[in-house]
Amino acid sequence: MRSTRLVGLLAVAALAGCAQHFVYSGTIDAADSTGVVQPYVLYWTKTDRPLWFDTADGSVHVLPCNPNVLNYDERPTGIVFRARPSDKQRVGDAAAALSERICGKVEGATRIADLGEGVVEITVWCEDAPQDELDRPKPYLGARAEPYAFPISRREVSDFSEAGSVPVRPACSAR
Repeated sequence: MRSTRLVGLLAVAALAGCAQHFVYSGTIDAADSTGVVQPYVLYWTKTDRPLWFDTADGSVHVLPCNPNVLNYDERPTGIVFRARPSDKQRVGDAAAALSERICGKVEGATRIADLGEGVVEITVWCEDAPQDELDRPKPYLGARAEPYAFPISRREVSDFSEAGSVPVRPACSAR
């Protein structure tokens, strides 16, 4: 009886430690808010566990070639990109966007854990609007009515902290 319990506890402990880590990512070339075509990487991370709840990273990241990262976070209204102080509404219903400070969303999903391989569409409704000539512009994907479609693939990694496991910022094209 005691050995059965011990074997059972060891099995549970072993399975609990057998998490699988995945990075979901895709790349497109698209015009930024200044009209320059640049590469963009969309990615998020997810951990699957056999005996516990699965987890997904708290954000869907869009990496442009510059340091201006877009993070799409889970909100009650879905996965949205929250406006920053320098963002200005360009496309869509300005009143709704200004009241909630939403500048885009991930289409067709309400939780990051629900996203998977295939095409993931994101929208961008705002653009960076520097307050004056001393404030440098921080361009990101150009605002437009139709969504951007990222072809997403999944890759298993042993640990998210290892070099090369999470996508890096792409190199900028010559201007």
